[in-house]
This record gives sequence, C-alpha cells and structure tokens, in this order.
Amino acid sequence: MVAPKVYTVIMWRKTVGIMLICLGLVGMGATAVLWQSGRLDVVKGVSVTNSPLTHPVIPLLQKPEAVDQSWTLLITGDIIPARTVNWQMTLKNDFSWPLTNINDVLKYADLTLINLEAPLLTNCPVTREGMRFCGDSRFAAALSDSGVDIANLANNHTLNYGWEGLTETEGNLREVGIETTGFTALPREIQSSPLPLQAFLNPNNTTKYPESNPSNSKQNLAYAKNCLKDISCSRLTVKTLQFHSGQVGQNLKIGFLGYNAVGQRIDREIVRSEIESADTLVDVLFVSVHWGKEYERYPATDSIAQDDPRELGKLFIEWGADVIVGNHPHWYQPFDFAQGKDGGDKVIFYALGNTVFDQEWSPETKVGYLTKLYFDGKNIIKDKLEIFPLGIRDYGQTYFLEGPEKETVLDLLQP
Repeated sequence: MVAPKVYTVIMWRKTVGIMLICLGLVGMGATAVLWQSGRLDVVKGVSVTNSPLTHPVIPLLQKPEAVDQSWTLLITGDIIPARTVNWQMTLKNDFSWPLTNINDVLKYADLTLINLEAPLLTNCPVTREGMRFCGDSRFAAALSDSGVDIANLANNHTLNYGWEGLTETEGNLREVGIETTGFTALPREIQSSPLPLQAFLNPNNTTKYPESNPSNSKQNLAYAKNCLKDISCSRLTVKTLQFHSGQVGQNLKIGFLGYNAVGQRIDREIVRSEIESADTLVDVLFVSVHWGKEYERYPATDSIAQDDPRELGKLFIEWGADVIVGNHPHWYQPFDFAQGKDGGDKVIFYALGNTVFDQEWSPETKVGYLTKLYFDGKNIIKDKLEIFPLGIRDYGQTYFLEGPEKETVLDLLQP
C-alpha cells in the first residue's frame, strides 16, 4: 500500500484576511518529525492511563525542570460498520478491512475519538439493506488495533437493538480497552475516587454528596443524575495523560461527554449542568454531539434534528467545553473557532462526514475527513491542524483522497 500524504493545515490571521496554506509532505514524514514512535505511551516519556481515578503524586525537584506537555487527539466522522460494510467484513472474514488504509493515521495520535453509530453484536444479522444497524462484535478488536481509545455512543442508531444491544456493545469495547461516552447501559466499576467525581462517574448513584455545592442546583443535578439507560445525559469518561521529564511529572485530565440531538431535543438544563461540572473536574473537555439535518454542506435543522448546531455549539463552549465534535449529516461540513469562557481558543466541528459507511449512492456521502488536533497542555494550538480528506469505496473501505478531490475538501474547510 502506498503511504498517504499528510496535509498540515496552517492558519493565521493578517490584516488582509485569513490565509490557509496546505503543505503536502510525502508519506508519514510530517508525523514522523513530531512522533518518533507513534503512540503517546512510548514517546516523549509520556503515558496514558485509562482510569481517571488514580493520579499518582510525583515528587518535584527543588528546581523543577520544564515538562513538555504537547499532545494530539484525532477525531473521525461517522463510523457505521453495518449493512453492506458488515456483509463485506463477514464475507472476507476480515473485520479490519474498512480501516486498513487509514490505520497508520489513526494510530499516530495520542488519543483517538470516534463516533460509533451501530451496536457491535455477536449475532448481528448479515444483511445489505434496512435501517436497523449493527456490526459484528469482532469489529471492536479492529478498532482497538487501529488505535481507537474512546467511542461516543450517543446517536440515533446506538439503540437499534435496545439497551441489551448497547450493553453487549459496551462490554465488547471494554474487553479490548476502548472507553465509551454518551449513552450507557453498564455501570462503571469504581475502584477509588474523590467525591463528587465518583458520583458523576457512577451511573447508579443518585445521592447528593456533601462535596457538591448546596447553593448550585445545576451542579448538584449533574452530580446526582442517574445516567444509566437515560438518553438525556452522558457518561463522563476521563483519560489521564502523564508527562515525564527526568524526575518531574505532570498530569492532564482529558474529559469526554456525548449527546444526541437527532430524534430528540437536547435537555439544556441537564447538558449545561454536566458540562459545567465536568469542566471543574478535567483540564480539557471534548463534547461529541449528534445533530443537524442530513445531506447538507452547512449546519441546518429539520423536523428530526430541531436543535440548531451553530447555537448549540456556542452554548457548549460557553458552558465550558473546549472542543465540539459534531456528526450525523453524512456530508462533511466546515468548522468554526470560538473563544471560551477562559478566553482561550476553542473549536466546533459541525460534521466530518462518513468515515466508514456503505452510502455509495452519492459522491457526497463517500467523502469525509479526519482531523488531528495539537495541544500545548490545556491549550489548543489554533494555527496547527492536520486535515486528512477521505474517500470510501467498495461499500465501506476508507482511503485517503489525492489530487483535485482532496483539494476540494481542503478548500471548503478554509476558515
């Protein structure tokens, strides 16, 4: 397989306007300059822990040296291993087939967040039609092998096989080391944690702990909310990045929430309370959201998706989110930068298009993109994004676009 080109999108503002320069580097050269070995647990003396509940105290030197806190996170569009995609994987007996051509890019980020829009079942019916989606449970291992760390499960197809199907899906993902956010049917196993983080993470917990603020009813609502089998709220998942330089160590807590605004309205009181509460518990907060009218190039609403993505995105940022990852339209859409309540740069992705799906019936539904975000500690590096335009062929296999097709995607994404 010929290695894809990696395109670094550099953005800055001048008095003459916004300029976008795309620098094409052959192969994985751009990534190799930054990461000598790939994943964060084997480079730069940094490690990732899955549990947000254990934060080792690392003694500092009397004159602490600076610790490099640079890290990356990659986001995808809709991943739907259902219908003809599942039929193809089963026929080939190759459940990594949809991702084979993009594996290297998925792996070469410190964290990878996807939107998984189908339950993964042991007895998923093999079919090439219908709107009740599922994928084979063996696709979970393929996702793990591709470097996926977190899967958002808040969308309009996650519950196609009910809460029982979601229970099996979460179990299959956990078995291969993938954490989930959004809808949940399984309680999280709590080892030890400070309250109220325990209350937030434990979906069976309905107690208002004394650590929550009695004068802040919205904060208490988030701490007390029972999110088990509840589509109005989200499981909070936290990843801890551990940075080391000699004897010096520093940690960052990265939080993930997920919500669905398709076939239902966002409960703004609940979502605001959860985002505001999560913002106090983590250093960087990602919010995945399923929203917007299908098959549109720019954010829009309809009778099925009534919440305006542009309005919601701004609200989520105001409430404390750092990055909004939107999906559902099946067409890629542009992204916006915004200023957060802390004065820092934030970003709203409205839709990244299809990453894996069988919608071969139109050119638009066969194109999407991946984005790698760069951070310096808690801060997004605004003038550095990596955009990877994608195509889909053979009813489900993703590949990197080249030539005019690639340039068309990059041109539309110019801020």
